[in-house]
Amino acid sequence: MTRVACIGDSITWGFTLLNPWKQSYPTLLQEKLGKEYEVRNFGYNDASARFDADTPYVKKKVYRESLEWNPDIVLLMLGTNDTKARNWDPEIFRRDYRRIVESYQALPSHPRVILIAPIRIFTIMGIPWLGVHPETMEEGVRPAIREIAAQMELELIDLQDLFVDSEFCRDGVHPQRTGARMLAEAIWSKVWGA
Repeated sequence: MTRVACIGDSITWGFTLLNPWKQSYPTLLQEKLGKEYEVRNFGYNDASARFDADTPYVKKKVYRESLEWNPDIVLLMLGTNDTKARNWDPEIFRRDYRRIVESYQALPSHPRVILIAPIRIFTIMGIPWLGVHPETMEEGVRPAIREIAAQMELELIDLQDLFVDSEFCRDGVHPQRTGARMLAEAIWSKVWGA
């Protein structure tokens, strides 16, 4: 059985969904992949790639659990919460993001690590949700993840154009049920599709 670890923040976890355990993109990806795969959701609300951010992913139990699980495939989608003013520093982000990637690459399973540049951040009535910044995503985080993927010769899924407006992310950040399905479909298509 192929083990797929979905690493991320509240977008991965399924924040705003009525039932994240049944509606999050990792659960929907499991449905698409079937019994030959085991997909686990290692998302953590408000998580950042940066090690000294307000909620560093690497300091959470789910991070340690994801490493201990020794996955075959790692889908890494962090960066949205790094766009907050108090978290954003381009050099520290690049350094810490690379360190997370390297921690998975060092596992005994030698997993296929796939970087996912997150979905766009939308403002609602001109206000970004909980301090995350669309400009920092598009001018900082997204280019940094693209650069890291190129430098480390890793696969990249860029979700920049998955949602063109907030129709499927009513709070401007977190996909609703249809949006989560679109997210799972997009990732499946890039990794397993024809």
